[in-house]
Amino acid sequence: METAVARPREFDKEEVVAAALAVFWRQGYQATSVQDLVEATGVNRGSLYDTFGDKHGLFLEAVEHYRRRFSGRRLKRLEQPGPLRPKLAAFFGDVVEFSVGEGRLLGCLMTNAAIEMAPHDRETALAVAANMGSMESAFRRALAAAQKNGELSADKSPRDLARFLTATANGLRVMAKVTPERAALKSVVRIALQALD
Repeated sequence: METAVARPREFDKEEVVAAALAVFWRQGYQATSVQDLVEATGVNRGSLYDTFGDKHGLFLEAVEHYRRRFSGRRLKRLEQPGPLRPKLAAFFGDVVEFSVGEGRLLGCLMTNAAIEMAPHDRETALAVAANMGSMESAFRRALAAAQKNGELSADKSPRDLARFLTATANGLRVMAKVTPERAALKSVVRIALQALD
């Protein structure tokens, strides 16, 4: 009896997800059609469905790709040795520069997904919550280390400050979509860093 041999995938899955991410990030989930994804990825509709299930499945893969490539890289910088304030200033400076530069009209994919999808899509809500949780945890570890080293007052709560900084980071990205002015965004960062005093 002959057994069917599965045809090898004729595309790089990571490249397809990255191309889809760019479309979802620019247009949002609802405004992105499967045809948009076919054109952006160069992969036919049937192969997209076979690999990702549907548009939603591809979107979730794109969200995870964003989390690894963009969010994860930025958060790793908080784990580098050195004083806390310059690390936080660099983190928020990067957010500001991206927000007034190439990310000006894009915003943050996670924030966009939280607003557009999370209220009625549990899987997206869980992905966004995991990303925010990773950010809060990275801030909390950096703050706790700074407190241990005497950089941060013992009466400060690393948990509360981490939540505040997470909200600030997300708020900056939303604000930048409406007011992409470097000075305005930097003023928010300046006030946020005063919470460490």
